[in-house]
Amino acid sequence: MYTGKDFKFKLLWHFARKNLFRTLVVSIIAVILYKYCGWTFIGIPFVPIASIGTAVAFYVGFKNNQAYDRLWEARKLWGGFTNTSRNFTVQLIALVDDKTIVKEMLRKHIAYINILRLQLRKTIPWATSKENIHQTFRGERAEIEEFDAGLKKILEENNKLQYYDELKGKNNVASGLLKSQILELTKLKKNKQLDEYEHSDLVKHVNEFFNLQGGCERIKNTPLFRQYSIFSRVFVMLFIFLLPFGLLKDLSQLATWGTWLTVPFSLLISWVFYTMEQIGEYSENPFDNAVNDIPLSTICRNIEIDIMELLGETKLPEKIVPIDDVLL
Repeated sequence: MYTGKDFKFKLLWHFARKNLFRTLVVSIIAVILYKYCGWTFIGIPFVPIASIGTAVAFYVGFKNNQAYDRLWEARKLWGGFTNTSRNFTVQLIALVDDKTIVKEMLRKHIAYINILRLQLRKTIPWATSKENIHQTFRGERAEIEEFDAGLKKILEENNKLQYYDELKGKNNVASGLLKSQILELTKLKKNKQLDEYEHSDLVKHVNEFFNLQGGCERIKNTPLFRQYSIFSRVFVMLFIFLLPFGLLKDLSQLATWGTWLTVPFSLLISWVFYTMEQIGEYSENPFDNAVNDIPLSTICRNIEIDIMELLGETKLPEKIVPIDDVLL
């Protein structure tokens, strides 16, 4: 997640450079053909191009609204993980007398949310933009790793390495850990360490984790429908290509050098339209571990700190801070 109060030129250039280069080449060629080769017929009226631009703006606006809904829903789901983790922790501490069991279950929960983070950040080729420039700007910094290696590392950090062989290779490792939590709660109930109502309340929290995880997986595994995502890019590129030819005739009437104004105006207008399209393209998959995506690592670390504080621990992990205004 980008946390800066304004966008630095380096970041803007990172996203815009390919489009600006293409537009620069097309607009210069159009000016040379029109002004120096006498191909005045390529100077088409601007009205039809403006109509296309209006239609494209509406289409891109619709796509961006849908992409923002997905992004905001993902953030609300992880807000749910934070709140439910606190509730689960406090009730577990209050209801279970054996604090060793409590600590073991909460360490397992910390492992669970971090493993879910790794699962959601797996790359799905058909669901991810072909241009991965949204991931290459501070996006892959030590966060995307071989899943089995990441799984082993997380379990080892939380003293749960005994689960590695059982969970390795499973299609949904996070769900396996939730299952073990319910089995542990049921064992406590059978051992009379929890009564029926206490057991029911704690299981409800685990069920809520299942619901929140399912919401995240729905967003991850169902990208914005391709007819909206693909044709939005096609329409924007068509508009950008036609734009210089629609500016030639009107700008050439301003002065003898007016034709060259086609180049800067084409660059400016194409940058605006292409940036609007990029915003939707790179917001539709909020778990891609990119510069504008949900900061899963930060949320997981904050949950871990909350749990350890509630356990009375004094040696807490450090909070994750933004690097180059990017919070992962």
